[in-house]
Amino acid sequence: MSKRRTIVKRRTRWTVDDWEGGWDLAMTRIEGVPTLVEEQPIFRDCLTVLNGAFADGNHLGFELGLNALIDFCTDTVNEGDFAQWWK
Repeated sequence: MSKRRTIVKRRTRWTVDDWEGGWDLAMTRIEGVPTLVEEQPIFRDCLTVLNGAFADGNHLGFELGLNALIDFCTDTVNEGDFAQWWK
């Protein structure tokens, strides 16, 4: 019977700069968002994930929420219904 090697990943800690950078990026999409976009359930879900992950110190959850927010906003603009509101 062979032994299997178990790889354990260490949980990395985000620094204050990492969290601030993440929030700065999120805020570029949140600030100035059109009301019709803001009312979309997926937009609200992204904000809920970001807030919860931040409160829990869960950087992976925060990254996933941020990626979902960015993807949603990009897709919304690419569909042609809204002009890009972030810089």
